Amino acid sequence: MSIKLLAPQLANQIAAGEVVERPASVVKELIENSIDAGASRIDVDIERGGHKRIRLRDNGKGIAKDELELALSRHATSKISNLDDLESILSLGFRGEALASISSVSRLTLTSRPREQSEAWQAHCEGREMQVKLNPAAHPDGTTIDVADLFYNTPARRKFLRTEKTEFQHIEDVFKRIALSHPSITLNLTHNDKPVRRFPAVAQDNRSRRIAAVVGKKFIDNAIYTQVDYEGITLEAWLGNEQVLRSSSDCQFSFVNGRGMRDKLILHAIRQAYESAWGVIEQPAFVVFLSVSPRDVDVNVHPAKHEVRFQQSRLVHDFICKSVLDALIDTQGELGAGPVIQDQPGHDYIRPLQSHTPTSAPYVTESARGGEASVSPSRPATSGPSARAGNRANPQSAANYQTLMTPATPETDFQASAATDYVIIDEQHRLYVKDDSLYLVSVQAMASYYLNSLFRQAGTSQPLLMPVALEDTGADDTLLQTLQSQHFQVQRMAGKLRLQQVPAGTRHLPWSSWFALLLEGAESSSELNVSGLAGHLPQSLYENVWAYLAAQSTDQQWEWISDSGKVRELSALLGLFK
Repeated sequence: MSIKLLAPQLANQIAAGEVVERPASVVKELIENSIDAGASRIDVDIERGGHKRIRLRDNGKGIAKDELELALSRHATSKISNLDDLESILSLGFRGEALASISSVSRLTLTSRPREQSEAWQAHCEGREMQVKLNPAAHPDGTTIDVADLFYNTPARRKFLRTEKTEFQHIEDVFKRIALSHPSITLNLTHNDKPVRRFPAVAQDNRSRRIAAVVGKKFIDNAIYTQVDYEGITLEAWLGNEQVLRSSSDCQFSFVNGRGMRDKLILHAIRQAYESAWGVIEQPAFVVFLSVSPRDVDVNVHPAKHEVRFQQSRLVHDFICKSVLDALIDTQGELGAGPVIQDQPGHDYIRPLQSHTPTSAPYVTESARGGEASVSPSRPATSGPSARAGNRANPQSAANYQTLMTPATPETDFQASAATDYVIIDEQHRLYVKDDSLYLVSVQAMASYYLNSLFRQAGTSQPLLMPVALEDTGADDTLLQTLQSQHFQVQRMAGKLRLQQVPAGTRHLPWSSWFALLLEGAESSSELNVSGLAGHLPQSLYENVWAYLAAQSTDQQWEWISDSGKVRELSALLGLFK
């Protein structure tokens, strides 16, 4: 057979096989065209699940008379005009195939009137011939599209349509996704002359109200809200807690730049975050909105535009995963659930770190009269990484111990911790209780030992979920080599230094604030500036310090700072001993 060009009618029907899957595909394409036309109200009428008729009316800017016939032609669009537009798509539609494909497999009537036009005109197009007939009509400002007898001329496609109920469920799903992504538009859905869905417009900053209307009040009442920005990427999400876990994925909505997505990368990142936080095996419920620069995402990779390609796919994946994971972990106390780390996660993209909760806590065994400090075998703790108040050898009760900070003096500014066996003297020192003795410990020395141990034990590096970037001020290559020898990976990229990987087991540390300290310390030494990092260890990590030290051998000799005179003075002041 010789090579020849396909007839336009045949080409349109071939394209229709990709664009028009089922009635829901027609509804999606028509609503997106209305949104691109600036409509603030869209009414959709369905008959017999879309088998018989799909009618849409909007109040958008309309189509001029001399463009009606062109609008039903293939590859005719007002959304893009050159290659630069294709690389930065802001509209929902852009290919110019939808109306031509729909009209090739249905009886389509397009009626429109722009505001500046004195009268409305109607274009009628039917089946394979696709000859457009224009007639004057009565119509308000906006556009009405009537799609009747879908697949009437392609019996093979028509017989694969499901039941009326099933097809309408798919239409409802499309309708809900568009309602979620465009809360400022009023949307109404009618089936067989019965109103089914009505979503009044809400303000863009009151999106939760639209989510409650679409997904349900139970979801919004059990959703964790988070919003995170990072280097031009914005994530706004409502994440369902364990009260709204489901057996199916029918309550998972993700959007990229206002476009509904079923993208594998996004779903994998969210699923991984839930697995790492809770170890869930059921389907979580969530509504996630991702905003990125149009130039960093390619939407022209799927006929129905359900998937996208990100220029920095790994960065986007890890950004979503970390943002969702942080939000879930931050609210575990409120939800009454602790983190569950699976020994064998169901994925191998980025495996979560294994954690160990020791059953005992270390105690410094230096006498109150001064002397050499060491760690002795610890007694069992009732809960958590360190002993609780009820385990103290102090003859007073735990309740009384918490009131010991009452007799404060100008010379001593301290407070008791309700969770551990210590009293905070100041930012640099803590007073630990052991049997009938008190021990003054340097916080920085304790943290330095902890960090040194972590860095020594790391045999490899581990990627950060979110790389940390700083302006490159001309750091020496020797500096980067020093860091690399210590299992750090720092790259020069676009005038910035990016911390990509850190020693295994240290990813939980605050590298976003430590990266600058790391560079300063390594500039003047081949060793890491551990003491400088330890001086900026967050208070929330001190429990991790003691939990880690409790798992180490107990014969290490540590040079704790001790002031026996101050210890005796505080002992008498607090009235701990008779």
